[in-house]
Amino acid sequence: MQSLIGSIDSSTTGTRFTICNLKGEQLSYHYVNHKQITPHQGWLEHDPIEILNNTIECIKQAYKKMNGEHKLVAIGVTNQRETVVAWNKHTGKPYMNAIVWSDTRTHDICQEYLNKYPKNYFQQKTGLPINTYFSSYKLQWMMENNQILKDDVNSGNALFGTIDCWLVWNLTKEQNHLTDVTNASRTNLMNLSTLQWDQELLIQFQIPIECLPVIKASNSRFGKLKIEEYEGVEINSVLGDQQAAAIGHALFNEGDCKNTQGSGLFIMANIGQEIKISEYGLLTTVLYQKENEKAVYAFEGAVESGGQLFNWAKDKMQWFESWDQLSQSTVNTEDNGGVYIVPAFSGLFTPYWNLNASGTIIGLSYYTTKDHLRRAILESVCYRTKDVIKAMEQSGIKINKIHVDGGLTKNKELMQLQADITQKKLVYPEIIESTASGAAMFAGMGSKLLTEEDIHQNMKVQQIYEGKKSYEKEYKQWELAINCALMFKKLE
Repeated sequence: MQSLIGSIDSSTTGTRFTICNLKGEQLSYHYVNHKQITPHQGWLEHDPIEILNNTIECIKQAYKKMNGEHKLVAIGVTNQRETVVAWNKHTGKPYMNAIVWSDTRTHDICQEYLNKYPKNYFQQKTGLPINTYFSSYKLQWMMENNQILKDDVNSGNALFGTIDCWLVWNLTKEQNHLTDVTNASRTNLMNLSTLQWDQELLIQFQIPIECLPVIKASNSRFGKLKIEEYEGVEINSVLGDQQAAAIGHALFNEGDCKNTQGSGLFIMANIGQEIKISEYGLLTTVLYQKENEKAVYAFEGAVESGGQLFNWAKDKMQWFESWDQLSQSTVNTEDNGGVYIVPAFSGLFTPYWNLNASGTIIGLSYYTTKDHLRRAILESVCYRTKDVIKAMEQSGIKINKIHVDGGLTKNKELMQLQADITQKKLVYPEIIESTASGAAMFAGMGSKLLTEEDIHQNMKVQQIYEGKKSYEKEYKQWELAINCALMFKKLE
């Protein structure tokens, strides 16, 4: 009987369970969306119980779709990073909804730190700037705003974790409170050198180590599944979603780069086993760690808005009704008519890390049409990608090509624009679900069924986009538009 691998992919928008063969080919899957809870402007929450129930449902439905006997030998877990859950270790009940990575309620907490320290104050230890994006500030907010949680933290009855940790604790027979180095590296609490929780940071954020999970290598044994359909199958891989996508693209060599384009854009480049700290606004993060081996690190650039920008333009502004109409703007117009859109809806991430930057539309005139606005949206995502690639090359990483995946990459006009604006080859794979595939492949490595070479061979290319037109002059205009977004001040 053929050995198969499963992967749980718990993303920002929903949960997917996929069953793959050892070539990474998808044999069965099931996907369920979860609610996006927005109690206040700038807040975004998920219900941890809903995510758990959806995960179980996805596993059961994918099993049914296999229509017959099969042998699942391992499961990998991958997840939206930085999003945090707090729950009671005796009852298993969350104290509140999970606070999502893009939630900005911790703006004031971060501003207090920025008033005391430079924005790169924690960067030598954690690789991360002071920003609402990261978990430590969310945990601090939770404790400051929920007295029951605070009391249980002090009495040793509360547990904290990212989404991977929450799922592993609930899905394993042993109720293992574990996470991996890639997820821990996004909390702003893990020391990149030791790959363990940093005692000074725990004191700084007043988080007892007893509340936090044990950190393990990415392809460790995390526990055995207790769901009937696959009872006893080992979870032997956990990776943050962007790291899983990198594995799906076989980014095992220094300089290998990928750009996952979904709600936001996440550009990651392998920098090897030596920790490097960029002076150009990049994050340093753990790409992966194999058991009993040194960690491999990455530079990462996070772009705050990708698909979210298109949803805003479509649903709120009604600038277009379909992707086809949006794409047609690149045919209808030769350029953007001088219009630039900076999507700083919640500040700007890489390389600026400015909490107060404002969303900006600049260059409007009586000549401006909706086609110009539509094209400006498409170009915006490409210019923000170029911002990150420029920072990577300034930091000493030569980028020759960019592997791409995510929902936005299905748009051919957007991909061609991106190749033009970045002047880099874009590599579009045959298996487009790189995150789910990467999680499964790494689980295969954890089971000794696959090697790095196998994953390289599994990575087949569907299409390559190459730059045809230079946007050098337009990019200089873009940089001026960015400056306007950074300078604009909202009156209190």
